[in-house]
Amino acid sequence: MKRYEFIEHTGDIGIRAYGETLQELFINAAQGLFEAIVDLSTVGMTTQTEIEVSAESLEELMVAWLDELNFRHEIEELFFREVEIQQISQAPCRIVALASGEPVDFAKHAVYTEIKSITYHQLTVEQTSDNQWLAQVIFDI
Repeated sequence: MKRYEFIEHTGDIGIRAYGETLQELFINAAQGLFEAIVDLSTVGMTTQTEIEVSAESLEELMVAWLDELNFRHEIEELFFREVEIQQISQAPCRIVALASGEPVDFAKHAVYTEIKSITYHQLTVEQTSDNQWLAQVIFDI
């Protein structure tokens, strides 16, 4: 199973993420976000940041999760390479995770784009009939 794929969207970037579990889905969506921003092969793992978000629904949790990762990237000037989810729950909808990466270094990192925000446009987070998980998210660039 592929982790995520980029999808066509006029003027923005979209991803479709997949997972055998809810945890894997949220990890793969984060990877799609990171890869949209920077070439991950240029990013080391010298620092960790704890991320904790909660929301009313899985869709809102997905937006809050990706938005917090993007916010931390911008404010703390870090590129993230991977995340480790320590806890995820549906009732209440909550994630606790560690994001690993390193400080921004434009001489080292191959940057693709800046993500302005995570949108609710065409947002889906669902469990399919074969018990797999699927999410679609559009990034405003």
